[in-house]
Amino acid sequence: MLLNSRKLSRFLLYFAGISIIFMYISPCLATYNFEGVPEQDELIETTSGTIKGGLYVDGGEGLKETPYVQEFNVPGDSVKWARMYVGVWGGTEDKKGTLDLTVNGEDFESVDLEGKADSGDDEGQNPSIYCTGHGVYWVAYDVGTNISTGPVNVEAKTEGGIDGRVYGIVLAAVYEDKDGEDTKYWIKEGNLNLHGKGWSGDMPSTHDEGYADFSGKIDADKYKTANLVVAYLCGSPGLEDSLYFNDEQLSDGDNKNDIANSKSYFDLKFFDVLDFLTEDDNEVKFQRDDEDYVHPVLAALTLGTGEAGSSSDLIVSGLTLPVICAGKDNVIKANIKNTGKDSASSFQAALYADDEIVSTASVSSLASDKNKTIEFNWKPASDGQKALKVYVDYANKIKETSEVNNFNAPVLAKIVDMTPPEIEIESPEDGGFVDAGEVTVSGTVEDTSRNLTVDVNGRKAMLSDGSWSAKVPMVSGSNIIAVSAVDKANNTAKELIVVNKKTSFLRDFNESSRSKNQSKISANETLHISWYKDLLQNKIYLFFKNLISNWWRRF
Repeated sequence: MLLNSRKLSRFLLYFAGISIIFMYISPCLATYNFEGVPEQDELIETTSGTIKGGLYVDGGEGLKETPYVQEFNVPGDSVKWARMYVGVWGGTEDKKGTLDLTVNGEDFESVDLEGKADSGDDEGQNPSIYCTGHGVYWVAYDVGTNISTGPVNVEAKTEGGIDGRVYGIVLAAVYEDKDGEDTKYWIKEGNLNLHGKGWSGDMPSTHDEGYADFSGKIDADKYKTANLVVAYLCGSPGLEDSLYFNDEQLSDGDNKNDIANSKSYFDLKFFDVLDFLTEDDNEVKFQRDDEDYVHPVLAALTLGTGEAGSSSDLIVSGLTLPVICAGKDNVIKANIKNTGKDSASSFQAALYADDEIVSTASVSSLASDKNKTIEFNWKPASDGQKALKVYVDYANKIKETSEVNNFNAPVLAKIVDMTPPEIEIESPEDGGFVDAGEVTVSGTVEDTSRNLTVDVNGRKAMLSDGSWSAKVPMVSGSNIIAVSAVDKANNTAKELIVVNKKTSFLRDFNESSRSKNQSKISANETLHISWYKDLLQNKIYLFFKNLISNWWRRF
């Protein structure tokens, strides 16, 4: 009996010990959570401190297939800490695959991406895997011992059942520079899924805000620079979201209501927050607003004691223009160079069209005597000609040896209209029935050009504020109504519907039947009505309608 009691006591002690260890380890595990990981509402701190040098953050080109290649150039004398981040689109949270990373020719161990089936990372695992939402991954590798200052070449490759496209690769590196300034830094990471009701509108709740807290007391008067960098996945242009630092709304150039606005679903943005700095616990708030889904995944704050880039000199060394199309997104590339002696950190460049800012681009840093290609997204409203120029550090945040050489000579660009009008027939209904011998056909039309013509069965339609209408005659039976819209660049859009005019026999027969017996419907009338209803679903009818429609659109 005593022996059994001792065994029971040992078992209870063993069980309690295991439970304590499990409770201790569990908070460190990064498991899948739809709303966010490791925390649902806040990015977690991965490192912070002070160094004579700086923090380098750069990367990302937007969603594309793998292998995904990214190049970096780390300034300074030596790397003290570094983290490589890879964003991956899984397709859904149920799909599984793998991620392989190569840094400067060195392969990391293949990583399993298991979505919601992920039971948790091993303690101290490298990398950390953050998966949220419908299979959006943010994978963080420790690479401090794998890289040094200077060029860093990275390749990411995915395989398996996941979608596998990569949003972007980001390098955050704390570097030492014996000639640099004292820099205080914080780096926060995670994966917050800020979402609305979903594309189908049936999600039970929304997730509207997320935070990053840069805790601790500081002497705000000591610092001459304060720079914030944030990274987002899944943001969409045209859907509003906003960013706040200590309750002050931040602006990306002239844009403050659509921060995560890249059409390639990856954004890395830089902000000067010196004017908003407080003595205690500075905080960033990510606000979803109208975005369907947006994932804040990184936030870093650096405070510097010296003037930023006091001996740097930024110039625009080249401008590459594609065929620029009105009404479409165009990518304008500019090559910029730092011809000064110091590295330049956290500045913005602007693309001007006839002295109006039409796009901005953020630059994390540019080392002395180095080049960098930056991209601007521009969607001109109409065709014509515009004088384009790029102004680097247009907000004049960087102190340079020369402040008068930050832009290129204007380049005259021709904007062409290659987009056909968007036309819609609103009335009458395709496949509908009419009694009248003449019907009014009406609808809407949109185009970048105001010089439009709309024809309906060869008749010129009346146009008014994006709406059009025209009267066309009807004959008994099926009538094809063909509508075409042509703009001044001769871009053409065509739409076609079929409208059925009831025969006089059916109308006379209906009137005769109603006069004889209002409470009964004759078998012949029912037969005729049924014939017309069946006409809409008749496969032969639909086949010939589609055949005519496709043939007509070719001309």
